[in-house]
Amino acid sequence: MEFKDFFSTLKNRISNGYDVPEFFRALFAMITDVPEENWGTKLDPVTQKIKDDSLRSYAKRGIPKKFAQQIVYSLSPENYIESLNSRPVEARKLLADDFSSYDAEVTEDNVAEKTAKWFVEIIQTAAGMAPKSELEQQKQYQIAGEMKSKYGTYLLNEVNHFCPFPGCGRSLTKTNAGKAMDSYEISLIDRSKASDLSNLLALCPQCYATYCLDDSPKTCKALLGVKKILESHNHSLALLDDLPLEKGIVGVISRIKKLKETELAEASLDPKELKQKLKPADNFALYSQVSLFVMTYFVRIREIMINLDKRGEIDYEEVQDQMHAIYKRLKKAKKTNMEIFNEIVDKIHRVTLQENTYCQIVVAYFVQSCEVFDAVTE
Repeated sequence: MEFKDFFSTLKNRISNGYDVPEFFRALFAMITDVPEENWGTKLDPVTQKIKDDSLRSYAKRGIPKKFAQQIVYSLSPENYIESLNSRPVEARKLLADDFSSYDAEVTEDNVAEKTAKWFVEIIQTAAGMAPKSELEQQKQYQIAGEMKSKYGTYLLNEVNHFCPFPGCGRSLTKTNAGKAMDSYEISLIDRSKASDLSNLLALCPQCYATYCLDDSPKTCKALLGVKKILESHNHSLALLDDLPLEKGIVGVISRIKKLKETELAEASLDPKELKQKLKPADNFALYSQVSLFVMTYFVRIREIMINLDKRGEIDYEEVQDQMHAIYKRLKKAKKTNMEIFNEIVDKIHRVTLQENTYCQIVVAYFVQSCEVFDAVTE
């Protein structure tokens, strides 16, 4: 089916009086799920940045390849189906009649699912993703099923149950009637290589289906980069699993969260010695973050730590030793300063279940107090 026929049929039945550009934007908003950071950009199909005349041309001649490639990994047939099923039954009956020449089994009850499938295929084809034969599709899903059986649990945990495809982030766990169920597929990253763990990713069904059609080396390279980051993080988790962390750290963070602006303003610190541990030129973002937290919180955290130690609620020396041990192990594994900082933050977050920002504040404290990062030698 050509896009111009698909578009004109839908516009005739569900446009609610919209002109072509307005309905084009509304229709593509129905079939996509665009992350908030892309709202108002060219990656957002409802954006006003694309001129009305261009959209009229798309409606007549078809979707340009570049436009299709920009949105193909943001497709959400679920959104489209929900939107179309919310329309009056009479409109869906008319649509079913209109599309019956393409599929005699289309009805008002399944027209949303049928047209969603066609719409996705139209966009994928426009993006240069040739549809696979039924036999090829069966083989791909058979391989994915085998990989899921072998490695599914590990790969789900590796991505923390969220689709790691750049720009996606969909949850890989769904709830239905009060029951939780996994919703994902296992994909080969580089299809020219073996299906070992280093070449596999858990993806949401939509990203998986699209990537199966995508032969772009650029996309493959991006996913290999994602896998490298995930493997590095999981390596760090394994390194730190057997290192304990004083449970009393929860009390420290809970008290940090209660600090008021006036208490912090009266006890600011100029972290002059921080540059001995972190060079601004190496990673200015990390240096600035740590510097701000140290300047604002260091004095008060030290007071909190000492008071809790006196009450026996925390063993301050034990916490210092534990932080230093965690740092040493990550350093020995040749992690970068940014990786070390983030992995210690993650360790504290997992143990305490406290917000990441407060965990970052605690790690910044231990940077200044010398448990994390050694002095830089010139």
